[in-house]
Amino acid sequence: MDETDHRFAHLFRFEEGDGGVLRAAPTGGPLFRLFGGQVLAQALAAAQHSVAAGRLAHSCHAYFVRAGRVDRPIDFTVSRDTDGRSFSARRVEARQGDELILTLSASFHAAEPGPVQQAAMPDVPDPLDLPPQEQAIAAALPHMPPHRLVFWDRDIGLDVRAVEPFHTVDPPRAPARRSFWFRTRDRLGDDPGEHQRMLAFASDLYILHTGLLPLGISWSDHGLSDVSLDHALWFHQPFRADEWLLYTMDSPYAGGARTLGRGTIFARDGRLVASVAQEGLIRLARQ
Repeated sequence: MDETDHRFAHLFRFEEGDGGVLRAAPTGGPLFRLFGGQVLAQALAAAQHSVAAGRLAHSCHAYFVRAGRVDRPIDFTVSRDTDGRSFSARRVEARQGDELILTLSASFHAAEPGPVQQAAMPDVPDPLDLPPQEQAIAAALPHMPPHRLVFWDRDIGLDVRAVEPFHTVDPPRAPARRSFWFRTRDRLGDDPGEHQRMLAFASDLYILHTGLLPLGISWSDHGLSDVSLDHALWFHQPFRADEWLLYTMDSPYAGGARTLGRGTIFARDGRLVASVAQEGLIRLARQ
C-alpha cells in the first residue's frame, strides 16, 4: 500500500498558509474533543516538514494546553531554533482560531553508530496468542455510561492485544502495571518519520489510566475527569509501526488529582525502540 493511501494519511496532509503556517483539516467524527495522540502526532509531523532529510526525531516534549475540537481546523506554526552539524531543534504551536491547544518541542538527530545497552523486554505471550482488544471492549459496552461509549465504540485504526485482563468497568485493584501489543491495521510506507508519527499517536493510549489500577478506579467512572497534561517521547532504534510493538507501562505515583505514567516500547525481536512519560489529570467529582 502506498504511504499516502492508509486511513491515517489525511491527518498529515497540510495546507501551507501565510508565514509557513501548516493547516490540518477538521477530523470530524463522534468524539467530543480531539484525541491527544492525534494532535501530538500532527505536531511532530509539522516539525518533520522543516527538517533536512536524514534527520529523525529522537525526542519530543508536549504540553496539552486545552482540549481541541474535532469540527475546526488546526494551524501549526513551526519555529526553527537550531540546525547544527548533527542536531536540529524545533518548537511547534498548535492553534484552533486564537486558542492555543498544544505546544511541542522536538529534537532531530542524524543517525550515528555507537554501542548499545538496553532494558530487557518482558517475557509476555505473543500477540497472536492474545485476543483482539475489541472483544473485551464489546463485552463492556453494555455496562458503560453513555458519555464513554463514544470513545470506546469506534475503530481507532490499531490492532491492540492486551497482555493482562482488560477492564473498563468495575476493575479490581491491581498493581500499576500493564502491557499491550499494538500495530496499525493498514500497511504504512517506508518513511521512518511516518512510523514515528504513528508511534506517537499510539503512545497516548492507556498510559494515563495505569496509575488508577491500584485505586480500583475505572476510566468509565461517572465521576472521573481525565485528560492528558503533558507527554514526552524518546525514539531509540528503528522500527515499523505496522509491525507488532509491545507497550509496557507503569505508574510510580497518583495523587493530588494527577497521575504519572511511564512506558517502554519494544519491537517484537526485543529491541527497545522508544520510551514514554505522561502526566495526566484524574479529578474525581465529590459524591
